[in-house]
Amino acid sequence: MIQQTDATPMWTRRGPYVFEWADVGRACERLRASVLADGFAPTVVYGVARGGLVTAAYLYSALEVPRLVSVRARRTVSDERYAAKQTPVVESSVELDPEDRVLVVDDIAGTGVTAEAVSRKLVGVAEHRFAVLARNHLCPVPIHYCGFTADDWVVFPWERGYRKRPSDWRQIPWTEEQ
Repeated sequence: MIQQTDATPMWTRRGPYVFEWADVGRACERLRASVLADGFAPTVVYGVARGGLVTAAYLYSALEVPRLVSVRARRTVSDERYAAKQTPVVESSVELDPEDRVLVVDDIAGTGVTAEAVSRKLVGVAEHRFAVLARNHLCPVPIHYCGFTADDWVVFPWERGYRKRPSDWRQIPWTEEQ
């Protein structure tokens, strides 16, 4: 893991990016296209509750994956900006087969700690890959499919802070290479 210091801030603190529902759709489509272009054929979509469930349902349908399951792995204590973090506890009673190819889906990969915790639950499957709507620019964990790379806090439509737009909020600056 990369240690965050003042020299390598995780967030620029210029204001959070706000994902509108249209941005979620655009990022979902980028993820779908990336998975198809990569030739990865998952047998299971593993949606991380709660943030990854919308995207997981979309990819399950759009990629015609046979199984959709959810796992709970919450690390952020609240939806407040720059909220404190805790050690993620991954809860899942789903049985996976050794031949399963798993696409893990979450809304964001920040430090990668949640992704690492979920990875530990997937030891023994044939392969697993990660897809996220957004990843932090300093995330040290390999994320296979990403809709947007962010240098600041990200607010999604399912979070409490979404309806109360902060005065310094920013739209997602979509580019073709992202």
